[in-house]
Amino acid sequence: MTATLPVEPTTVRTRRRAVRSARRLPLLPVRARKVVLLLHVISSVGWLGLSMANIVLAVTGYTTADPVRQHTAYNALGMLGDLLLTPVSLTAFGTGLVLAFGTRWGLLKHKWVFAKFLLTAVPVVLIQVSLLPTIHDAVAIVAATPAGQLADVADPGSGLVAAAFVSTTMYTTSTALSVFKPRRAKR
Repeated sequence: MTATLPVEPTTVRTRRRAVRSARRLPLLPVRARKVVLLLHVISSVGWLGLSMANIVLAVTGYTTADPVRQHTAYNALGMLGDLLLTPVSLTAFGTGLVLAFGTRWGLLKHKWVFAKFLLTAVPVVLIQVSLLPTIHDAVAIVAATPAGQLADVADPGSGLVAAAFVSTTMYTTSTALSVFKPRRAKR
């Protein structure tokens, strides 16, 4: 008599489950996930705060009749742009990717996660190719204008006001998606 090993019946469901688990990246350990999530929240909220500060500075610089206030607003905008925009945006983007690939949410599993990815990736690129050069143009115009005189910042000024409102809307939408998490997964 030969002994037969029990064979587990394979169904389509168990095969699919095995394929899915084989493809899945390992999940972050709880402590690491919490640290990455904390960094993500801090950088994302910081980015939203920077965007709101950009609204105040861009609108002030563009609409004021006071030369000192105008010069101060654009110089402050330049400092914030040079010192904080790139590192904060890249931190939010990078930690978002780590969370997407290191947690159950995934990048493509839920539409809201992918929407957040786009709402972060697009501004990360636009900051480098459009926003920072426009800020630098405005700062250069202000620097070339005598201290007691209003600078003619019509072109970069209006663009900075528009960019600040658009970016704030994008980051607020991204934050709302994080809070409300529409639950329907992509099919």
